Amino acid sequence: MNMIAEKIHLIESLSSDQKSTVRLLDKVIDCLLEDDIRKLGRFRQTLAEFERTYDMSTEEFQRRFDSGELGDAPEWFDWDGYAALTASIEDKLKQAGIPRG
Repeated sequence: MNMIAEKIHLIESLSSDQKSTVRLLDKVIDCLLEDDIRKLGRFRQTLAEFERTYDMSTEEFQRRFDSGELGDAPEWFDWDGYAALTASIEDKLKQAGIPRG
């Protein structure tokens, strides 16, 4: 049994009933989602700063960066990384049923 399954099993055994277990797990999920939403806000803010600084959208940047047009400056890799992190969190939230916004 892996560590996560063991922890869930422990929660089930300590809980008074299934309803309590589900309620507790829902709270954990809510905390994780709230953390991702906070991160997403910070990442979007960083992307907006790049867009203002370089006067191009992230979509345009990614197209130009991926084609090699922009070169290998460190800030391009930072921008690309923040764009990837943002997309990853947006996908995760979408899977959880949280609308993009």
